[in-house]
Formats: sequence, structure tokens, C-alpha cells
Amino acid sequence: MKKWLLTVLAMALLSGVYGLTIGLSAAYQDITDEEGGGAYFGAKADAILGLLPIFKARCFLAEIDFKENTPMSLGTFTGTDLLIMLPLPVPVQPYVVAGVWFVKDFHFTIKGGIGGEVGFGNMTGYLEGNLELIKPDQGSSYMPINIMGGLRFPLKLGF
Repeated sequence: MKKWLLTVLAMALLSGVYGLTIGLSAAYQDITDEEGGGAYFGAKADAILGLLPIFKARCFLAEIDFKENTPMSLGTFTGTDLLIMLPLPVPVQPYVVAGVWFVKDFHFTIKGGIGGEVGFGNMTGYLEGNLELIKPDQGSSYMPINIMGGLRFPLKLGF
């Protein structure tokens, strides 16, 4: 019985029921000027994998930041978040964001936030706000607030 249940669960996860989504977004970061450099814009690309109907894992693939008085920075695989979808019968699908990031020799980050997404045919639009607690290896902690929005495009996985 246990083998049968594990097989059914594995097939459900791999069958493309939840799928893979690619997202492109624009972000307005550090609104509260916690880092001291002022608020700035950024562009992000991410991949979201549906783990279960209410859990999704988001991995940032690329990020470009446009900070004032700083050259443009490009990062790859810059973080991973867990999206907890709230199954409510409303047109906008709300979700909670939780993330823990660790960048060696630089900083440790705990991230939390809320967001919502709405379908537009074959794509999804979303808006999200989050708060990060950043603890650098040297110096004091700070908590920037970020807002991002964009489009997500589903890629169907399956057999």
C-alpha cells in the first residue's frame, strides 16, 4: 500500500499537473532606503515549479539592478522562495512568500511577503510586496521593502 501511494504521489508531481512557469518582472527595491543608496529599479527572470496545489518553489534565474551611482549589476541564481498559495474563491489568487537566502562571505537573508496573481488567457499577471531581513557578515542588519510585478508564462511538463 505504501509503495502504491508513493508511486501515485510521484506520478502526480511529475505528470505536469502543476507544471513549470517562467516569469519576467520589474521591481522597485529598497523603498525605505535601508541600504543608504536610495530606492532603485530592477528587472528579474525566474522559474516557478509547482510542488503541490498550494506550494510552489521560485528560483530567480537572473537579476539586473539599476542602482544610482553604481554600475548595473547582473546576478544569476540569486535566491529561492517558497510560494504558499491561499485557495480562496476570488478572481485574484493570493499567496504568501517565504524565503531564506545565504550568500557566502556576504549576507544571510530571511524574506517574507504577500502577493496576488490573476490569469490573462495563457499567462498570469502578478503583484507582490516583500520585506527582507538582511544580516551582512560585517555591519548592522537592515530591512528593505520591495515591490515587484510582472507576467508568468506556463510551460507544460509531463509525459
